[in-house]
Amino acid sequence: MDIQLGTNTLRNTNGVILAHGKEQLRIEWVEDNQKLALTMGVFMPTGTEVATLKQNAWEINPNDRFLLTTTPEMIKVEDTTLKTTVMEVHKAENQNVNIPAAKFYTSKGTLSEVSAEWWRVGNKMELTGIDTDLEGGGIELPE
Repeated sequence: MDIQLGTNTLRNTNGVILAHGKEQLRIEWVEDNQKLALTMGVFMPTGTEVATLKQNAWEINPNDRFLLTTTPEMIKVEDTTLKTTVMEVHKAENQNVNIPAAKFYTSKGTLSEVSAEWWRVGNKMELTGIDTDLEGGGIELPE
């Protein structure tokens, strides 16, 4: 799966984003249902997990803080308290995806943000216009 993050293209990924050696999120195309599916932990800046989404179903979501909107070709997770988009994923051609906006924290409190122009992870990485082949592997966020 190719993933477009802002102006960055990460080709031939397995749809997994890893943070601190652990799976932070997984984007899948479910062939049987012909839909996108998202699995992710939602963390606070302290690294505390506050919600868990597994294939578009909340396992943990206290007080319905996070709003999930889905269609077969789009997933959007919003934080109703902070009024931010945690993750937005759109299906593109050939089971590839586009992430036009995201703002989420890792299990160690590192902020990862995606805009139309760039992808930033903490103060360690800012990517603009990158096109790279991950050879079937996951996307590893910097420590």
